[in-house]
Amino acid sequence: SSGINAEWPLRPGIPVLTMRLTFPLALCALAALCVAGSLDKLLRFPEELSTSNYVILKPDLSAAQQEFSVCTWLKKRLDQSRLGVPWFSYAVAGKDNSILLKAARHHYITTNVRVFNVEYDTTIMRDEWYHLCFAWKSGSADFYMNGVWVYMSGVQPTGQIPLGGTLVLGQEQDTPGGSFDINDLFAGDMYQLNVFKKKLTLGEVTEMYYNGRCADLCRALAYEVVLSWDDILKKGVKKGDVREVDSECNNWGLVSDVADLLVQHLNTRPR
Repeated sequence: SSGINAEWPLRPGIPVLTMRLTFPLALCALAALCVAGSLDKLLRFPEELSTSNYVILKPDLSAAQQEFSVCTWLKKRLDQSRLGVPWFSYAVAGKDNSILLKAARHHYITTNVRVFNVEYDTTIMRDEWYHLCFAWKSGSADFYMNGVWVYMSGVQPTGQIPLGGTLVLGQEQDTPGGSFDINDLFAGDMYQLNVFKKKLTLGEVTEMYYNGRCADLCRALAYEVVLSWDDILKKGVKKGDVREVDSECNNWGLVSDVADLLVQHLNTRPR
């Protein structure tokens, strides 16, 4: 039957896959790629600092009460690091720092035992993508930046994470869902934030980083997710000027290649 001999990628730097596409299959591939690309979004927190800019939702973290990991890709746009650039704030009544993760200085964990403050010296530079991952289970906490373990001082958090809290991205909560500080917020891009119901290992975090920002989670880790990036985009309420923008990880380059092949095929096949 009529078809197209296609080699992917048609651009350098990636191993080539050769296959034959029938004309209907090529059309299906093009349609599927267009759909995938349209869903691939990141969250952009504006550079104009405001306590009105954040994302809020009420996640179910019951499966992650004993241990969890939170991993994301971040690119900050400003050097507003006076209070540590918070990107993940989970708070319950009376325990506003149940899980507070920052891109500089320290993290807070409040369990049924007490408040734990773990400090570190590493920070992130402006306008560069970083992969951050905080992994915890009672008595053991680890923090990774770009797949590298980062030393944290302080007592290792023990106990359990309280349930029924409010999650805010981009601001630090001093009361559930509010009491934000203009000097304590995140401005920049956030992508592929996932919460896992296990304490990830160094190997798992390193693999995630080296697979790259645009890679899907491996199947084994995908089964461990209790709050996915897709959940956040669909269920999170975007406040202020926070918006979804293209992640630049979509397949439009490949869509363009398939479209070119289809045009070539139509112009050269017997009439």
